[in-house]
Amino acid sequence: MPIKALTRTLTPPILAASGLDTLDQFFKRPEVAAFLAQTRDPAHTGGNLRACADLLPRVHPSRAAALALMSGSLVEDGADPAILFPVLQALLAKWLRSLRPFCAQEVEDDDDEVEEADRQAWLDAQSRMAAVPTDERWQVESLHQAVDLLVLPMMTMLMRDRANHQAFIADSELMAMLHPMATLNDSLPFEQLHYLWLASQLSYEDELVVVLPASGTGFIAEAHAINNTFHAFSLLQIIIGEHAQTLGVKREIAAREPDMDGDTADFQWLQAGAYADGELRNIMQWAWGEAALRDHPSRHGKRVLIALETDEGAKRNWSGFNGVIHEAQQPSMTFKRYLTPEEAASYLA
Repeated sequence: MPIKALTRTLTPPILAASGLDTLDQFFKRPEVAAFLAQTRDPAHTGGNLRACADLLPRVHPSRAAALALMSGSLVEDGADPAILFPVLQALLAKWLRSLRPFCAQEVEDDDDEVEEADRQAWLDAQSRMAAVPTDERWQVESLHQAVDLLVLPMMTMLMRDRANHQAFIADSELMAMLHPMATLNDSLPFEQLHYLWLASQLSYEDELVVVLPASGTGFIAEAHAINNTFHAFSLLQIIIGEHAQTLGVKREIAAREPDMDGDTADFQWLQAGAYADGELRNIMQWAWGEAALRDHPSRHGKRVLIALETDEGAKRNWSGFNGVIHEAQQPSMTFKRYLTPEEAASYLA
């Protein structure tokens, strides 16, 4: 059977850098080609991917990442994205734990404003790398490359399955490593890891509540794969423009496209806590645009944003937040229904 042959060829240990395959060499292995050919048959796809789930933790990271890449291509062609994702997530966490000691943000020697802990972290990361014997450095380098390669199939599976995304962001240890290693890491920088950080910031809300206090109206929208709150503002303002008359909006709403790069707030967007007992209590309680949409407070079990129609206060501009990070992301904000006057009031109470 192809899986047995694949296991035999991939499980032997790699003892030197000369034993590493390039991607081209990996896919030219007869056992890999035979396994891939069989797995493309829908009758074998699910079973073979489950066999990969057993095999991946047993092989060298460079081979595991290549095998995961192959599996990701099958998911792009319609295979179940949930079969392998838990294994890939566990591998990513394991590999990042191994590389974390070598990762730190660069600190200039003459920068007197840097925290001493940050300066020491930079020095420690450099010292640890320098302490790795030259003839063993390839192991760190191959693991580093494997992480970047693993990002590609993980993104494919994250964007096609909400349960994968929920499990991903629920992994607090992984999230704690992901941000600094992807974005604040100059000693061992990754080329692809930041995409997983961006993916971790996506939000899904089945019922997002938007309240317009000036008219006592509002609506519920479904938010799908939204990058951050700035992205949400852009898409919500399209909906408000389309329903402006029913919502009682007095101001003119600018026309905009869902995928426009930059935008401007037509409202002063606030969090739910800005209002209490139906009154504006804290106009500075902004809905921060850079935040993940899911990070804003809820009321009555639903995420709430308040669109304050006023000529005063901050009017924010933004750019670079509305683009997709993966072709399968397909962000959207869908109008579901209007709030009743009683509902609108309850979200401001």
